[in-house]
Amino acid sequence: MRLSNLTSIGWCANIKLDQREQAPFTFDDIYAAVDRAALVELLLKIDDSGIIELWARDPRQRADTEQALADAAEALRGRELRKTGVGDNALCMVMALVLEAIQQNFR
Repeated sequence: MRLSNLTSIGWCANIKLDQREQAPFTFDDIYAAVDRAALVELLLKIDDSGIIELWARDPRQRADTEQALADAAEALRGRELRKTGVGDNALCMVMALVLEAIQQNFR
């Protein structure tokens, strides 16, 4: 998995946050997508610039990133507020997942 895959997700979430937009999904949607191994597909909804889509077309990169995000989600599931201070905003949760995935994979 490439670090740039995770950072591109973070950039997309950050753009939406800067524009004061709400995520087109909820925390529950995030975890449901993780459980279906479809989180990258959900995250494409915040990809107005096409930077996630560039690497998501590659099945290997997509699968590797999907797994890294799933591992991050499991580390945070049910403990989001305590571990990250995030409890309301799904875009902030995306950022928390990205940071957790980076921490787990790039020590």
